[in-house]
Amino acid sequence: MEIKDIFLKLTEVDAPSGYEEPMMRHMLYELTPLCDEVHLTPRGNVVGVQRGTDDSAPSVAIEAHMDQVGFIVANIDDRGFIRFRRIGGALERTLMGQHVRAVTEKGSVTGVIGLKPGHITTPEEARTVPPIMDMFIDVGAKSRDEVRSMGIDIGTPMVWAAPPVDLANGLIASPGVDDKAGLTSLIAVADLLKDVKIPATAYYLAVVEEENGLRGAYSVLYDLDVDMAVAIDTTSAGYQPEVNMRDLYYEVGKGPAIHYGEQGRGRVNVVHHHRVREWLKGAADAEGIHYQENFQFGGTDAGAMAKTRAGIPTASIALPRRYSHSPIETFYLSDLEDLVKVLVAAIKGLSPGFNLSRA
Repeated sequence: MEIKDIFLKLTEVDAPSGYEEPMMRHMLYELTPLCDEVHLTPRGNVVGVQRGTDDSAPSVAIEAHMDQVGFIVANIDDRGFIRFRRIGGALERTLMGQHVRAVTEKGSVTGVIGLKPGHITTPEEARTVPPIMDMFIDVGAKSRDEVRSMGIDIGTPMVWAAPPVDLANGLIASPGVDDKAGLTSLIAVADLLKDVKIPATAYYLAVVEEENGLRGAYSVLYDLDVDMAVAIDTTSAGYQPEVNMRDLYYEVGKGPAIHYGEQGRGRVNVVHHHRVREWLKGAADAEGIHYQENFQFGGTDAGAMAKTRAGIPTASIALPRRYSHSPIETFYLSDLEDLVKVLVAAIKGLSPGFNLSRA
C-alpha cells in the first residue's frame, strides 16, 4: 500500500468526535485482511491483532484516534439558517467563510459559514472575529422544514469540506490530518507486518473521542493483554511567521517527533515511560531516520493509556504539522513515511529479553 493513497482514502471519511461510525466501518474494512483478529468494542474502538510467534515477548499496542474536530447543529431558524457549536478545538478565526459538510443518514450536505457583507461591515467589525454564537451556516435552504428534509436537524454533526491539496516539495494540506495521519500509520504498519514472523504480538487500536476528553483511550486497554503502548498523533509545528520557537519547537520536514512527555491541561500531563521512548529512538537510530525530541504542548491518548489498569508503559510519536485544528493542517509526506518506518522497525525488534522495568 502507498501511504499517500491510504491517507487520501481516509480523508473521504467524515468522523467528527462522538460520531465516528463511518470511520469505525472503514477501519474494520482496512484492518480485517491485515490482522489475525479484529473486533469492535462496546465503546466503538476498533481493535486489530497480529499474533506473534513467542508468548514471552512483550506485546505492544499502537494507537490512533478516529475522530476529528467538527461542529454540531444547535438551532435552525425559520429561514433555513443553521446555528452551530464546536466539537473539539476549532477556533473561531478558522471558521468564517469556510465550506462545511453535514454528515446525515441521507448522505452529505454541503454548506458555507456565512458572514456579514463587507459593504456594511464597520471598521471595528472588520478587525475582530465574531464568537461562534453569532455565526451561521447556509445550506441553500429557504425554510426550517427544507433543512430537515435534507436530513439535517438539531444534533447533526458537521466537518470542514475542504479537499486535501498538494503543495510544493511534498507538503500536503488537508482538514483532519489530526488524526487521519495516525490512522494511516496503523494501516500501513499492519500491512507491512502482515506476512512477517516476529516474536511480539501487535495490537492496532483505532479509538473514539480523543478530541472530546480522550474517552476511547481510557477504556480500550482494559480487556487487552498489552505490556506497552504507543500513541500516534500529530503535533503542532513552528518555523512559520508569527510563531515563536519558544512556543512551538518542532518543524515539518525534520522527521517524526518522539515526545519526552506531554504538557496538557492537568489530568493529561504525563512524562513518558523511559524504556518505551528509548525503544522508539533506538529503532529510528538503527534505520538512520532523523527524529525530533521535546515535550508535546497539549495532550494525546498516551496520557489516558498510561493510567489504564496498573499503568501501561506508554510513549507517543507524532507527525509535525502546521496550522493545527484548521481546514489546512499541513505536513510533509516524508515525515509520515518515516514515522511508519520507525514503528515497523521497533515492533520487529521486540524480543523476549526486552526490559520494561524502570528500576
